[in-house]
Amino acid sequence: MKRRLQDRLTALLATLLMSALVVGTWYLAESAVDRSTPRSRTLGHVPDYFVEGLAMIRLNGEGRPVFRMIADEMRHFPDDGATEFDAPVMVSLDPDRPTVRLSARQARTDAEGRMTELIDDVVLVREAAPGMPRMTVETDFAVVDSVTEVTRTTRPVLIRRGESTLTGVGMEFDNPARQLRLDSEVRGLWQPATENTPRP
Repeated sequence: MKRRLQDRLTALLATLLMSALVVGTWYLAESAVDRSTPRSRTLGHVPDYFVEGLAMIRLNGEGRPVFRMIADEMRHFPDDGATEFDAPVMVSLDPDRPTVRLSARQARTDAEGRMTELIDDVVLVREAAPGMPRMTVETDFAVVDSVTEVTRTTRPVLIRRGESTLTGVGMEFDNPARQLRLDSEVRGLWQPATENTPRP
């Protein structure tokens, strides 16, 4: 009788020890998760790295430079993958097309690096080329698609092309197609192109 009681007590004690071990392991695992996860969730919109005096060049498949960007400072944010730039200047270097230069006070690029928002004092300059005078576009906000090379804005714009001046609201500039479109409220003086002069 005593032996059976001892066996039962031994089995019960072993069961209690195993249960305590399982509960203790679970608790330690949960504590480790609780210590790490909330911190990552409460980081907020804080940069994980930054670069001062940024200068980068993109090459094409033949190894020729086609795009250059400089900025006073670049900041990357891990929460949404966005990148911000101070005083950015972007320059197209394609030798087959007129040089296009974009500048602004601030810029923000999405996580994919395709869409870039230009903010405050946005200036687009397309240098002169045979049959095309120099053109500048000024606005306070624009979005650039790095794949299609199309710049768009819904804000007021001021355009100067040679001796011509235009103002309007909303614009699309297609760099590869060399086409500029104003959406509404267009006013100004536009010198007509000659037969040998390509469209803007």
